Amino acid sequence: VLGNRTRVVAASSPTGPAFEGAEISGGQRAAPGAIERVRIDAETLEPKYRVIGSELWSDQPGFTESVQATGVTGICGSGIIEVVAEMYLAGIISEDGVVDGSLSAHSPRIIANGRTFSYVLKDGEPRITITQNDVRAIQLAKAALYAGTKLLMEKQHTEHVDRIHFAGAFGSFIDPKYAMVLGLIPDCD
Repeated sequence: VLGNRTRVVAASSPTGPAFEGAEISGGQRAAPGAIERVRIDAETLEPKYRVIGSELWSDQPGFTESVQATGVTGICGSGIIEVVAEMYLAGIISEDGVVDGSLSAHSPRIIANGRTFSYVLKDGEPRITITQNDVRAIQLAKAALYAGTKLLMEKQHTEHVDRIHFAGAFGSFIDPKYAMVLGLIPDCD
């Protein structure tokens, strides 16, 4: 939805399958045990993450006990947005979204996956990796969202958006920083 003082226009973009986890290899709905927040150390490429149901990060004492009831079961939409953005910020993926396989010589987190490479977010059972196909699914969802946004801006005869509000349950958990890193939303004030 995009509006000003005189008119409101709306569009729908088919982003659900990727952002809801259906198109992501370790994807799942936002439920206890799902990874919802991710940070990657740019030097070591080591991740830390938070899961729904625990306030602790995976590198903090007591994390294992705090997720004992649910386990770490997959990654939800806000988590996939953050991990792909963090992979970009850490140099794991290029501007065009290719996982840099040469990093496998320096980090066990980068693994061969057929003819492409993947990033190991969580080792153990279940092993959660972010594959090249996962990155592509996010790129396709981003393209759909971007096209919808540009269409609305064109219909409103505007080139700049002053404010953005995320709506709904999913929207309330998206960190705007990571949405902007991925280009999911236009830059705004």
